[in-house]
Amino acid sequence: MKTDILVITALALEFKAVEQLLINTIPIRHPTGTYYKRGSFTTGQHTFSVAVVETGAGNVNSAQETERGITFFQPEYIFFVGIAGGIKDVRIGDVIVSSEVIHYEGGKAGEVYKPRLSTYAANYELMSLAKLIARDNSWQHRVNDKINTYKAEVKPIAAGEKVVASERSATYELLNQYVSQALAVEMEGYGFLAPIHSHHAKGIVIRGISDLLNNKEVADASGSQPLAARNGTAFLAEMLVELANENRHSSNTTNVINPKASINMPNSANPLDDLEWRNRLTKILADLYEMGPTDNGGAWKRAGGKIGFLSTNSSNETQWFTALERLAKGGAGLITLESLLKTVQQDFGDNEEINNLCKYISLSN
Repeated sequence: MKTDILVITALALEFKAVEQLLINTIPIRHPTGTYYKRGSFTTGQHTFSVAVVETGAGNVNSAQETERGITFFQPEYIFFVGIAGGIKDVRIGDVIVSSEVIHYEGGKAGEVYKPRLSTYAANYELMSLAKLIARDNSWQHRVNDKINTYKAEVKPIAAGEKVVASERSATYELLNQYVSQALAVEMEGYGFLAPIHSHHAKGIVIRGISDLLNNKEVADASGSQPLAARNGTAFLAEMLVELANENRHSSNTTNVINPKASINMPNSANPLDDLEWRNRLTKILADLYEMGPTDNGGAWKRAGGKIGFLSTNSSNETQWFTALERLAKGGAGLITLESLLKTVQQDFGDNEEINNLCKYISLSN
């Protein structure tokens, strides 16, 4: 069920905050039993279809539901929206968007503890957009408080398996010593980003700060959690508006890929060596072949490519990314970029983008 945006939440209050952004919501049941709410987010002349799910606490739950949601909805963008504890340099109500999420609890427990940290970065496109919104404070008009009451930053977030409720705890000491770059701590972001990376998807974590570790119970009792969820959701809404504006602009312009324009070596024999160019070709092919490279004995096999390494459980865009990545490394069979494009041209001879690609490839020979 193709859906533009997938939003993952851990708690009911986070889910409800996101749901309030949507209209015409309906429940959607996954074959495994998971229930989502799916609705529309409309801004100007553009509408996104959006699905939101509540996973429960923890990185494992987050990873499972994100993997399930990516495969089921094949979203263009994926967000985790929720609340977090502030470690340093933040106040209640501030928003921290992940530049990276650091899993801090891996390590070797001997006479001296040796941490083995692992990290997932957020998607670069979404991270850059989040920085723009944070710098301009353009999200704050969506909350009821005075402008500049809160701030947003794109910084590292720490993720573990425990609720950190005191600066005197052993977990806080671990964070302070080994993950000093993190501004917030939570329990789901690392699990969320794991399937994002395996699917080569576009995802990022947005967290509203609900407490500052000390006096957590007092902060929670004062209503800080709904406040933090509201602010995180406001930041999400601003990101969706900006993405809608970009999509509307793109639909009004001719999107022609010139491989020579994006490659440092004009005479390069393989434009697929350029990752940005490869990503743009992935998007075109995924739009043309909705079931992926193997669609009805599709273009990939007919162009001479092997198909045994492809996973039909992945989204069509992920399958195309994997296929082109294998082609770039020369391990995909007899297929070449030229044979692939000529085969796609046979299927979609009136597609201007494909025709222009074929023209550029022939000129590069």
